[in-house]
Amino acid sequence: MRKILGLALPLFAVLGMTAIAAPSASAAQCGWYKEGRTGYHKHCAGTFILVKAKWDNGNTFTTCQGPWSTIPFYADGKHVVTGAWYVPTPPNTFINAAGKRICSASQPKV
Repeated sequence: MRKILGLALPLFAVLGMTAIAAPSASAAQCGWYKEGRTGYHKHCAGTFILVKAKWDNGNTFTTCQGPWSTIPFYADGKHVVTGAWYVPTPPNTFINAAGKRICSASQPKV
């Protein structure tokens, strides 16, 4: 790997390119990430999914996530969500009065 990096840097200089820093986790990452005491799950697809999350005290819960969305998981007093992940069980959704598909209030327990 060092040999490849050693070759890439002079190539940038010759071509007049600059290395670009990676964007922040919230801008670049799909799935679970954390910023401070708030956790996030970013869904990078056009589907509804079921997400399971775990609190630092061991309790878990599921929630529906819409297409191309990010869910914040805020701290609850001293407790924080330590992870959230996709679950292959379909979420409960319905069509609202405006004709738009949305997540139902209750979701499957998995």
